[in-house]
Amino acid sequence: MRKRNENKSLIFLASKYLAAQSRYGLGAEHIFTLLGICLGVMALITVSSVMNGFREDISGRIVGTLSQMRLSGKDGDRIVDYEALVDKVEAEGFKAAPVLRLELMLKSEAGANPAVCFGIDAIRQQGISPVLSRAVAGEGILAGELDPTLFNKEGGIVLGAGLAQSLGVYLGDDILLISPNLSTPSAFGLLPQLKKLKVQAIFGAGMPEYDQNFCYIPLAVAQEMSAAGAQVDYLEIRGADHAQSRKYIKRLAPLFPQYELEDWSSFDRSLYFAIRFEKFLMFVILLFMFIIASFNLTGSLLKIISQKKRELGLLKALGYEDADLRRLFLLQGLILCTLGILLGIILALILLGIQASTGLIKLSGHIVLPVHIQLLDFVIVITISYILTIISVQWPLKQLSEIDAVELIRRNV
Repeated sequence: MRKRNENKSLIFLASKYLAAQSRYGLGAEHIFTLLGICLGVMALITVSSVMNGFREDISGRIVGTLSQMRLSGKDGDRIVDYEALVDKVEAEGFKAAPVLRLELMLKSEAGANPAVCFGIDAIRQQGISPVLSRAVAGEGILAGELDPTLFNKEGGIVLGAGLAQSLGVYLGDDILLISPNLSTPSAFGLLPQLKKLKVQAIFGAGMPEYDQNFCYIPLAVAQEMSAAGAQVDYLEIRGADHAQSRKYIKRLAPLFPQYELEDWSSFDRSLYFAIRFEKFLMFVILLFMFIIASFNLTGSLLKIISQKKRELGLLKALGYEDADLRRLFLLQGLILCTLGILLGIILALILLGIQASTGLIKLSGHIVLPVHIQLLDFVIVITISYILTIISVQWPLKQLSEIDAVELIRRNV
């Protein structure tokens, strides 16, 4: 019973000290501390959610063009029995398609450009790469249509929008593929291998680097241009959810011990890690806002201790121990921190909800600032907030042990 009464009295005293002379339940100095914590929490959650949105958006574009997972030979060896591997992968509930990757020179009447050409089976690849489907929000087939029959039999080519613009070509125009391998004999020695294809479609990947450098050609043509025969570089694999790619790899890896499996995050490592590092850097920078608020909390508690020394001495004389007084001021800090966290979370959710539902902030054209809320971010922000609060009250708590109740009473008698 005594312990319960002490706890009630500490809560009562904490609320009185926080209110000071204010009628609103919180003193002016504590309001600024509360606002600092609130803004810090709001900024951390908002920025983290925006960076999550960018990560999701970029990963969707990478997966849309380069697939979710890739199965390749160890040490870069090409795959010979790829049809059997495709069937084995599809038996596990995934979609799979063989790909042969080449770097060729593309020439048109307007000029020439180097390009990364993906030799594909058009029928299978359409189930793997959304970029070869109808355009949605500027991503996908922007002009023409990928007809697998015409593409494979008549020799079609699908160009990235930037590459098509650089070459000055449109649907129906001819493109000359030039292989860097000198394999065609002639009276003048070995010449590069040439192949003429017709532009069947133009796609947009939403990634300027991909639009400017990527194109798709029939697998048979790629095998002919590379002298690879009935071989491919890798299989592209797609599951139901690209966020589960690593889980899928753990499931498939035991079935293909002679091959290497990797997920989409390794396809464009520099871009992926740049986004992750940017999120971490922004989080650290905004964390300083919260640290400043914690300094304010330290100062306000020191001020209260200085002003209330006589009362605190009286409390000691009445039987309160140093540990009780430390709990009193720690409780004040935790109350402020909790209120600040709740207000910050509410404001962050309101802002993120408005952006997610209305797309109020646009980066350019139809591109909306993406947001993606993750529970882990809330857990991290709340945990850090309480840790910083506990650290910031340690100095004021040490001052309490210096209060001598007997000396204070003697001075004021």
